Amino acid sequence: MCHECPESIAHVIAGCSALAQTKYVARHNGALKILFFELLDDLELIESVPPWYSPTTPKPEYHNTKASAFWDVPVFAGSTKVRANRIDVRIIEKETQTVKIIEMSCPWIENRKQKNQEKTTKYAPLRWELKQQHRGYTIKQYNIIIDVLGGYSSETRENVILLLGKTKADRTLFNMQKAVISSTLNFTRSFKVLS
Repeated sequence: MCHECPESIAHVIAGCSALAQTKYVARHNGALKILFFELLDDLELIESVPPWYSPTTPKPEYHNTKASAFWDVPVFAGSTKVRANRIDVRIIEKETQTVKIIEMSCPWIENRKQKNQEKTTKYAPLRWELKQQHRGYTIKQYNIIIDVLGGYSSETRENVILLLGKTKADRTLFNMQKAVISSTLNFTRSFKVLS
């Protein structure tokens, strides 16, 4: 496809630049929106949560008196040190004075830990910028790393528990796994194996 590497299973489902802006983004968004809708429901920003397989796309912004939530909306930074300003999800909770940054990735199985560290480092300047913009608020980043075959670390599970509570976390992670695996299977079926 991209002619950069030999086509292998790992390359096609997690490393092909020709698929990065279409198939991989759709897989990422399909899984992340499950968590996002659950968070919106907890904050009473929506009336009901669509099923995990729903084609519903989140709106860029949601607001009420308790919170504001943003889906893939850039943060305008006053500092030139902030190069990465487009986070997946940002939630500003007024009652708890907390800004939650949620970043997700669906890497190859062996790259989960590396991707987690990469996300934390990449958004360090943005966390500082948000601290300046929201004085008195606590800034927290949650990395949700679910590999292309649906695996995740105990750290990802802990992050989802912190975001949703234990009762909703396991069901939400299970639905996110289904979304990732379904998407991976869907686009791998479009390739024919040549022998």
